[in-house]
Amino acid sequence: MISLLYVDDEPALLDVCRLFLEQEGDISVVTVSSVGEALTRMVSEKFDAIISDYQMPEIDGIAFLRSVRSQYPEIPFILFTGRGREEVVIEAINSGADSYVQKGGDPRAQFKELSHLIRQIVRRRKAENELRLMKFSVDHASEGIIWMRENGEIAYYNDAICSMLGYTLHEFTRLSVLDIIRPGFTAASFASGWTRVSARTSATIEEILKKKDGTLLPVEVVLNYNELGSESLMFAFIRDISERRHSEQELKEAFRQLMITEEGLRQQFEELKKSDYAIREIQQRYQMLSEETEDWIWESTPDGRFTGSSAQVQDILGYTQKEMAGKTFEDFMAPEDVARGGSAFADILAKKEAFQSLTLHEVRRDGQKVTIVVNGFPVFSRDGIFSGFYGFARLVPSENLPVDAYPACVPGYRSVLDQAGDAIFVVDVQTGMLLDANQKALLLVNRTLPEIQAMPALALRPAGEDGQDLDPFRYQSPENSAVFEDVVVDRDGNRIPVIVSTKMLQLGERQIRIGIYHDISDLLAIQNTLQEKTWELDRFFTTGPDLLCIIDTEGRLLRLNPAGEALLGCPTQDRQVQSLFDVVHPDDCAATRTLFQHMNRGGEAATFVNRVKRPDGVCLWLEWRAFMSGKKRIYAVARDITEQRKVEQALAEANRTLNLLSDLTRHDIRNKLTVLTGYLDLFRKCPAEPYFSMYTERINEMVAAIAVQVEFTRVYQNLGTIAPGWYNVDRLFSRACTQTNVTPCAVYSEPDGWEIFTDPLVERVLSSLVDNAIRHATTLTEIRRRAYETPEGLVITVEDNGVGIAQENKERIFRKESGKFTGYSHSLFLAREILAITGLTIRETGRAGKGACFEILVPKGTYRAVVPAPEEPSEPVSSPHFISPPHHNHTI
Repeated sequence: MISLLYVDDEPALLDVCRLFLEQEGDISVVTVSSVGEALTRMVSEKFDAIISDYQMPEIDGIAFLRSVRSQYPEIPFILFTGRGREEVVIEAINSGADSYVQKGGDPRAQFKELSHLIRQIVRRRKAENELRLMKFSVDHASEGIIWMRENGEIAYYNDAICSMLGYTLHEFTRLSVLDIIRPGFTAASFASGWTRVSARTSATIEEILKKKDGTLLPVEVVLNYNELGSESLMFAFIRDISERRHSEQELKEAFRQLMITEEGLRQQFEELKKSDYAIREIQQRYQMLSEETEDWIWESTPDGRFTGSSAQVQDILGYTQKEMAGKTFEDFMAPEDVARGGSAFADILAKKEAFQSLTLHEVRRDGQKVTIVVNGFPVFSRDGIFSGFYGFARLVPSENLPVDAYPACVPGYRSVLDQAGDAIFVVDVQTGMLLDANQKALLLVNRTLPEIQAMPALALRPAGEDGQDLDPFRYQSPENSAVFEDVVVDRDGNRIPVIVSTKMLQLGERQIRIGIYHDISDLLAIQNTLQEKTWELDRFFTTGPDLLCIIDTEGRLLRLNPAGEALLGCPTQDRQVQSLFDVVHPDDCAATRTLFQHMNRGGEAATFVNRVKRPDGVCLWLEWRAFMSGKKRIYAVARDITEQRKVEQALAEANRTLNLLSDLTRHDIRNKLTVLTGYLDLFRKCPAEPYFSMYTERINEMVAAIAVQVEFTRVYQNLGTIAPGWYNVDRLFSRACTQTNVTPCAVYSEPDGWEIFTDPLVERVLSSLVDNAIRHATTLTEIRRRAYETPEGLVITVEDNGVGIAQENKERIFRKESGKFTGYSHSLFLAREILAITGLTIRETGRAGKGACFEILVPKGTYRAVVPAPEEPSEPVSSPHFISPPHHNHTI
């Protein structure tokens, strides 16, 4: 309905104009006699167009026009002026009037012209507004849009593609497709691609575009081929997928880092094993020392002052290890030997070389003289700095020396310690004191050997922590080696995480424990980083809205995120799906399996589409993006495109049905026009009775039939133009009944709460079924609609208790040629076609003589249950009062 505001100072003309314009029923006229009143009405009411006289008191039509244009620039304005006022018309057009009509002449023709002009201008303005909105939407879309010609010329582009590639709108005007596509893409490549897409009408590809600065941009392009008259055009919808590619690369890089970390951990483990082998070697040497030697093991400064001695020194010289500290071999020589042997020994030390079998005469604490044989070896730091000697001294037995057991010692002991790859500490089990440490140990805790030898083992542990008094060296079982993680502190109190491997040794009556300390600071840092990255990946994996999974080349699901479990219908606590191929549609299994088996390791990610069938029977379309890692694992992401596929298939089916409908309509109207032409020819030849009445009646019938066909096309003209949607079955049936005179019978519908995904014209299908029953079931008293679920899907039935349909006609009523024996309509044939748009089927299952029963099967995935209102008794649907549509048959 067009709402029109008519302003004129002549009341009679206002009434006449309103009557003429409202005759056809599609124009509603509001009349006012002044511009002031018009402006007031425009504030509170909305009008589709304005008609105004020119010459009016106070404010004329031109001033009114200018006022309207300043406040309502889009509303159509027609000036209704008298004859001979061309200058007024010119001024009106210049001021923004859409058109004008001159008063005078035949009123009927004048108002006919005015009504036609109103409709035309309103439609045009509406179309302009819609076009403007559409252009604004396209120009300001977030994705790039291009229309291109067959020669690569760009016919149209929006702002987004310019911003995407870094061009201004003016710069982009001079470009062609070949200017913005990846290097190496030639005109021949473009022509080949054009041919392939035009053959399929549409395609989705991934391409690389070249930006203004020369960098490359990965995009996803949706292409659609179209012909406008004689010109061929291609529409391209372009989406930037650089972020998606970046995410994929990050995922690959994270996986690569995970593999590197895993390799690093393996190498750390191998090094730890080597360290364990070293401690075993030391343990064996210490064991040999304890069993086979009675020598005194000593260490000294470069000038020969003892910094360490084994316990055997007390058996040889009678002094304790502590008493020996800071002394030299000269301090224990007999006075008569000092002058002779002391200077010779000093010369030997000054050479900083190894010496062997040096015989010295020493005096014990008790004054007894003993002879010892000394062997010594120089000690150098890692930097080559001379730091002293270590060696061993052996007692030369004599008649005056009591024979005792000497502590064990093994030559080369210090060399073994310092060549070990990890820190080594030696602890006296009885006292808990540190006896020795190698160079790696001294560097680990930043201390000297004398400092170490003066410390208890507990001093290596952090102060003030629980369990510090439980010295692992002292309380470990001697029967077994111990390996555990611990923390030591250096001189500055820095905490150093280590893995400790210890072993108890029995040296005569003395117990010592050797501990190898492996610094794992770097390892823990790697582990922490790995845990953080793993947590981030796990969070991304578990919270992602799309299906994310890890599978092997055989399709076994190694991991599936919650969104994937929900999508595939297989929760973790009760997973029925162990392999992806358990849910892949049978028709897609072979292709999917082949793609997995031929996927390149570490290669490009593959994109493919397949169907899955959930355990509950619902079939879904999924779009996949997957790549294979180096361990034959496939990392994949999938999103549900079922709704998109349904809409695409429904629109394709609707186009097919529309073509079929056009064919039917042209065929029927052509036949009727042929009959009508024949009767008119007979009418001209035989005007007398009874032929006049007979031919007139036939002509009227044909005209009525053509009118029915035209009405029929009007009803179905929107088929496929509106996307399918979800509709409540009970409400659809109720509305369908209001379109048919159901007064002769009772109609029942169960309020079951089912909704179906289908074309909006499904209401016409139900209306046709009800109309069919009313017209042809002569004994009809009741029509009933109900719905129930089966393994195949949802079944909707519309049944009556009329005469039913003969067995031989149950399928015939749905055929294209059914009109030849059922009347002029093809409604049941078209009903089946409408339902097929979204995969629904219809059949007749009633019994002849008992009533007709039409069953509509809705496949799984295209229906759903909503919570119904509290149940009420099923009552007949009351029939509204309306005029019945033209009578025409639907079926037998």
